[in-house]
Amino acid sequence: MAPPRFLSIFRQSNRASDLEKHAPTHYRGLPWIASPVSQADDGHHFYRHSDATPIELFFDLFFVANLSTFTATHHINNVNALCAYIGFLGVIWFTWLQVTLFDVRFARDSVFERSCKAIQLGAMVGFASAGSRFSTTVRGENAWAFQSLTLTLAGSRALLAVQYTVNVAFLRSSMKHAAKGVAYTALVFWATTLFYVVMYLAFSGRDGLRARIWTVWFVLFGVEMWTVTGLSLMYPDLGFKDTHLNTRMGLLTLIIIGEGVIAITRIVNKTVRPGGWTKWSFVHILGVTTNVYVIWQVYFDVSPRCQLGKFKQQLWAQLHFPFHVVLILLLEGSQILALTLDVTLKLKYLGETLLFVCEPPRPSTDRAVALIRSTIDDMEIPFSKGASQEWASISNLLESLSVQPLCPDRETLDYEYTADLFNDLTGNVTAALFSSMEILPGKKVNINLLTNQQLLEMYMKLLAFCSWLTDFWTISHPDAMQLADGTGEAVPSLSVVHLHRGSWK
Repeated sequence: MAPPRFLSIFRQSNRASDLEKHAPTHYRGLPWIASPVSQADDGHHFYRHSDATPIELFFDLFFVANLSTFTATHHINNVNALCAYIGFLGVIWFTWLQVTLFDVRFARDSVFERSCKAIQLGAMVGFASAGSRFSTTVRGENAWAFQSLTLTLAGSRALLAVQYTVNVAFLRSSMKHAAKGVAYTALVFWATTLFYVVMYLAFSGRDGLRARIWTVWFVLFGVEMWTVTGLSLMYPDLGFKDTHLNTRMGLLTLIIIGEGVIAITRIVNKTVRPGGWTKWSFVHILGVTTNVYVIWQVYFDVSPRCQLGKFKQQLWAQLHFPFHVVLILLLEGSQILALTLDVTLKLKYLGETLLFVCEPPRPSTDRAVALIRSTIDDMEIPFSKGASQEWASISNLLESLSVQPLCPDRETLDYEYTADLFNDLTGNVTAALFSSMEILPGKKVNINLLTNQQLLEMYMKLLAFCSWLTDFWTISHPDAMQLADGTGEAVPSLSVVHLHRGSWK
């Protein structure tokens, strides 16, 4: 007699998938330590599962927490900040990669494996603790951060060496050929652990020696990665066939794209909050949002749906590091560009206000100063975020304008003085806007000694913008070049504030 329908369904739902056909079917509690080998009718095989395990996803959570924290404390606003960002990303990315390359092949749920994962999570916390002081140059005040990172790297590699060594003991009797490859892998990690310890001592040496020595980390990262992948090619049993390596890479990419989504929310908060939506804020945010959506769609459309060849699969995994670097920089660059364009528009409105108050019929001085003050207030600049000095200067300049002829004739003695007040006002507003975005010059600058053009160029250099940005704004805003001075000639520079010492009649 045929079994009841619900029993047949139950039996079908418990059939092992092709990737899990070597997995045990009965569990008697959590073992202290588990072998990565599962015996089947056709011999011994490594245990494989088709998707990321909860503990692997938990480890990924610590990765994204590290990346989010570092992104929040290190704004990419100059070349040094860019290099520091790539450097720290490399530290956590290659550590994540080595843990992943082990997990997808050998990890089995056990007390030992959970203990190792707890230590690896602790290593991620160690990276986060030193990330706030990470930079491109080792100096006396941040040497401890590099020493801490080096010791953390040494500890994480020592743990991987222990895990590979333990697996050698399981493989010696059943898979001797694979055991030899795992033993070589463990030996390499023991060697790199020793190198990291030596580097810790090097960070305590002279400044000339240690200033850029942290770049040696990337040499060791390459040795570790190519050793693991190379041995997997030499010993086929250690390969990544039937593993969920592609899934792990896709999840990490999704996490990084999620950072781009966070960047969008930051842009919305900074650009829309002051005065609500405008057509330009809509265009800027739409552009960044479209970038994120298109990147997500293209990546997951071209991601392999099936197992790749052993060489192609490893190449696919290794190329994710430069891809992730470019992806992060694209998303952060889009954010900075959108914020800078927003600042540009605010300065444009301020410049138009300054021109308006000097055009006939001219408003009264009190009315004109109130209009200028209202324009600045509408920007809703968070002066408390590093722009308190600029706020004090703006207040003093507005007070000076209220007791001074606002638009004197060229022939009068007040002309140059009032021109200086206008330029100092726009300069302080410019500095306040960039300071509120935590985009600051590398050294203290007296902005009152700079013209508007020089001040704007200084901030553009901080953002590493090239001349194409100037050309872009000149082409897209031709009216910006039509503001005539007293002689009727166009302003001959990128005067985004539309103002220089002869901009009003």
